[in-house]
Amino acid sequence: MQDAFGVYGLDTITNFKNPKRIRLTVACVYLESYFKEGDRGLVRKAREVLYEHNIELDVFQGFGTKTNWNTIPNTSEPIVDSKASYKALYTAAKAKIRQMGCGFVIPLPIVFCQFAHPGYAIAPKAENELTRLCMISPNGNSDQMDLLHEIGHAAGLSHDEIVRDPRNFMHQASPRSTVYKFQVEAFAKAPFSVG
Repeated sequence: MQDAFGVYGLDTITNFKNPKRIRLTVACVYLESYFKEGDRGLVRKAREVLYEHNIELDVFQGFGTKTNWNTIPNTSEPIVDSKASYKALYTAAKAKIRQMGCGFVIPLPIVFCQFAHPGYAIAPKAENELTRLCMISPNGNSDQMDLLHEIGHAAGLSHDEIVRDPRNFMHQASPRSTVYKFQVEAFAKAPFSVG
């Protein structure tokens, strides 16, 4: 049985490094309505945290700055909070990622966009209840952990609200900093993990 502390509540290890170097493959795109110029440093922060655990965040080159090349045209309306809207966005993101020439076998789509669902970022299930889509709003927590938090959901992790300080990256409130061993192991088994 696994809870917020891993197997039977025993996982409090926060300095665990995966024995084998792995890569998490993601591809970022923007919606036209996203009003910031880039990813707000979220990719850099996620890379730094994962690197400490022997995990590389391999991001296809469409992150950093919003351009015509990596942007999906849409209206100025936020994405509606519905399964149909998320599925349509997932389909559009996958098509854009292919059009951009991403060679990853199974990249996790990260879409910087505005959405109606409350929160700074969400990871709704998009297809067959297995494939995930991460959506990142133009606003966010000051700890810059929103992207990593959503990638955690895509790797099968749930919210961790048990420990108050220091907060785990799967906590909903900022600031968040720690990563447990069982979470590192979940990243290693994610569908978008290579290595």
